[in-house]
Amino acid sequence: MGKFHSFSSRIGTAFMTLLIAYVVYLFYTGFHLTEAFDLLSNPIIWAVFILYLVLSSYVNEWIARKLEDESRRMFVSLYMISGMFVWFVFYIPVLFSSFFVYIYLTLYSSIFTVIAFILFYFIESFTRKSRRRPFFVGFPAIIILMIILIVNPSITEGFEAEYRDGEYVATFEKLNGEEVVDIPVEEGHHYEVSVNWELDDDTLPYGLKIHPSASNLGNIEHIGEDEEWLYQVEAHRTDDLQIIYHGKDIGGTITFTWRELD
Repeated sequence: MGKFHSFSSRIGTAFMTLLIAYVVYLFYTGFHLTEAFDLLSNPIIWAVFILYLVLSSYVNEWIARKLEDESRRMFVSLYMISGMFVWFVFYIPVLFSSFFVYIYLTLYSSIFTVIAFILFYFIESFTRKSRRRPFFVGFPAIIILMIILIVNPSITEGFEAEYRDGEYVATFEKLNGEEVVDIPVEEGHHYEVSVNWELDDDTLPYGLKIHPSASNLGNIEHIGEDEEWLYQVEAHRTDDLQIIYHGKDIGGTITFTWRELD
């Protein structure tokens, strides 16, 4: 097997493994699209499932040859160790504050990677048997992953949204995913942003987060009391402050109001 074919088989299988992990996580969360998207868009996940996993496959192969044991049992054991080792290293900072939390986080995270890494081994064993298989496996996975990252799919029913003067109001019978609100701000100005949720069932998961594009837009501080959704914004440049609201199967109304402070 040539070096390019070996690499293409590993990288194509790694993308397919990441896609399968995304689908499995969707079912694990009860089809919570926002949580699954946050997982998929996390650079650490890409580093673990693409870079680290491909490098581990080379290392595991080298170790098996050195031990003169290239049996299926040996490779499964090596991929199990690889799936755990990454988290033992990643969570080292936690070890200095709590040993039990360190062990819990390591073992909990390892559940997903150990299963995924073993799955990678079996799929890669299949794809390497033909020069075409890596492309048939890898390209569809890459395309689907890119579509998910670009589109950020959400499921809505009876959704209606309207911008008014200093206000955004959205009503929906069902929202599983997230929507973005654009709030215009000017450099050097201060604003107060209030969010009011009126949900049919407030026990379902819901919340807010700042869009990554607005990370350098200015300072955003929560000034509300207890569970009051009230924020103060200091804009460092003129742009739209993008705030994301999200939920899992929630229904009701959400209202954003904003005003410039003196």
